[in-house]
Amino acid sequence: MLASVTRRSVAALTGLAAMLGGALILAGCGSPATPAAAPAAAPATKLSASVAPVVQFAVPAKMSGLRQATDDESLKRPKSAETFLKGKVLSPTGGSVAAVYVAPDQFETIELSAAAGRVVDPAGTLRQLTQARPIDLKEVRPADPGTAGGVGTCGVSRDYAPPLVLTLCDWAEPGSVGAIRFLSLKDRRGMFAEIRAQLQP
Repeated sequence: MLASVTRRSVAALTGLAAMLGGALILAGCGSPATPAAAPAAAPATKLSASVAPVVQFAVPAKMSGLRQATDDESLKRPKSAETFLKGKVLSPTGGSVAAVYVAPDQFETIELSAAAGRVVDPAGTLRQLTQARPIDLKEVRPADPGTAGGVGTCGVSRDYAPPLVLTLCDWAEPGSVGAIRFLSLKDRRGMFAEIRAQLQP
């Protein structure tokens, strides 16, 4: 009789285990749960390399007291320099300029050439401008380009047109490149920042 009870108990326990196992499988507990996928990270915001400051040039009727000359002969050299400078910027943004200012006695001349656009490497571009000068300048060294910023250099030649002194200054910044040419009885490197400030007020 004891053996019969034992057999019935074992059978009952086996049936109960089978029922519990089936319930666990139906409930989804029969296999490890798959973790939920993490939400995809938002792409990082990156500034476009093509963005450049928009630079506008001013061409006043007078520059440091000198009157503007508009004849073709006077503008020939500044316009040539303007074309050259356009090739040094990408994605032109604010136009370009070529202008000449002359004193009545012809002993003071200021020539301006500039182009606006993206300049990826201002320091490297300035080196190119300095090396491309067709005239052998002396005392070429870094110069303050003024409140408009960037990097600049100036040099002089006292052999170009004696007794006049030729002063050439160049600048490069993220939004423009330019050149200022002085022909005067004096070294005009000290006027570089002043003239550029009038060109880029």
